[in-house]
Amino acid sequence: MPSKDCSSSTMFSRRHLALLAVLALSTLSVASANSSPVSTEEAMALLTRPAAAASVSRPRNDINYHGIVPSFLAKHIYGGINRQEQVEDDSIEVQRERNSHSRIRINVDQYPPKDQIPDVNHPQVKAWVKEIDWSKVPNIPVAPGLADAPRFPNCPPDDQVNPDHCWWSCDSCLQPEDVVSCPTEGHWGLTYDDGPSVASKDIVKYLDERSLSATFFIVGSRVLEYPDILKEQVASGHHIAMHTWSHGGLTTLTNEQIVAEIKWTEKIIRDVTGLTMKYVRPPYGDCDNRVREILRQMGYINVIWSQGWDTNDWRLPQKTIKTPDIISTFKNALDNIALVKSRETGAQEGPITLEHDLTLQTVDLSKSLISIGMEKGLKPMNLAQCLSDPTPYQGKSKGSAAVGQAPKSGGNNTTSDGNNTKSDGNNTKSPGSSNNSKKVPAGGAPTQDPASAIDTKGNSAATSLQSSLRAIALGGIFAVASYFLAL
Repeated sequence: MPSKDCSSSTMFSRRHLALLAVLALSTLSVASANSSPVSTEEAMALLTRPAAAASVSRPRNDINYHGIVPSFLAKHIYGGINRQEQVEDDSIEVQRERNSHSRIRINVDQYPPKDQIPDVNHPQVKAWVKEIDWSKVPNIPVAPGLADAPRFPNCPPDDQVNPDHCWWSCDSCLQPEDVVSCPTEGHWGLTYDDGPSVASKDIVKYLDERSLSATFFIVGSRVLEYPDILKEQVASGHHIAMHTWSHGGLTTLTNEQIVAEIKWTEKIIRDVTGLTMKYVRPPYGDCDNRVREILRQMGYINVIWSQGWDTNDWRLPQKTIKTPDIISTFKNALDNIALVKSRETGAQEGPITLEHDLTLQTVDLSKSLISIGMEKGLKPMNLAQCLSDPTPYQGKSKGSAAVGQAPKSGGNNTTSDGNNTKSDGNNTKSPGSSNNSKKVPAGGAPTQDPASAIDTKGNSAATSLQSSLRAIALGGIFAVASYFLAL
């Protein structure tokens, strides 16, 4: 009897050992898989995984504005969280961790710190500054910022605003080249600011399902976090444009700082997509003639939005506005759409709206607004389509002519001449061509910048290694389990 008990005890122990071996090898298999590139869906799951218990009280990264709004606005979002506490979770180490789960590798050390004005003493910035003809830039003083938000312009009293400066933020002054509406009646310039973010994936999916295209004004600092999402936006046929590196009011920055904000954003986006942007929306629409001239010399066209068509959706996360209020205002704008007119001829034009793709709240709202606008006969489209611009990117950016060929509306993928060509240029198909054409980015195959900080080499080898490790681990699991259970 004692020996039988001992044998039973031994078998019990061996079975437990077998189970432990299976669990250990399964863990090894998962670990080896996570050490290699993962799919975008898996990467997003990792990026949005619950925070550790020690930091549960911190705001989620997908709704973290980090300098996107002035501190006097951000404090409403975070309930008075100190700015320094706010950014602790966005250290270089956290950026690297995010990159480890991305199919696109970014060496964050080769770019400025996230959400900070880039260093103007950097050799690259000095080289960019030398490319500007400063004799053409108006001598307009740098604007003061608010006491609680130094990068948000502080307007002087109305009678002290110099009309020669044409400072849009303070006197709504526009220059003829400023874009504020679509030239064609019924066209709707659909634009989103402040991404890319996790929420961007949701609105892109929604737009793609309806064969619609939008313009996304990109913040360079967000590309450090979500390069994959930016590339997906381009691959889906959407138009991307400039929204600076750290989202500060440009009139509050020095000439050199403006150049640094634009050119670093330009570089990281070109490194990821191969495209050089052509359109720029200054954060908060903040521009004067000094800002305009610097932007013009860097090849950019200034874009604001139609008066009365700012959705104010950015106030949703801080709970200073409610969705029904925004929808009511939007419907009122639709009822008064006749007010959207050409500044030169007075002819009826189409609106350009201001929305944001930084949070799921604003994205969900946008879906409702798109449905309401289309029911009223508006045709949503990206900015290049709205302006009928056949070259919506600068220079020799591949595929730049395709994005702006023709508007898409309500799932109709035909151009104005009746060809079966997707208006963003991604799935270009000549009549009679196969419907099984592989989708390619709007920019074509991105050109590889020799100085690029993006490391996309070795992905095939990594994928092969991942499969091999999984096969070895799986074989080990069955071998060990069979050995112990056979004893």
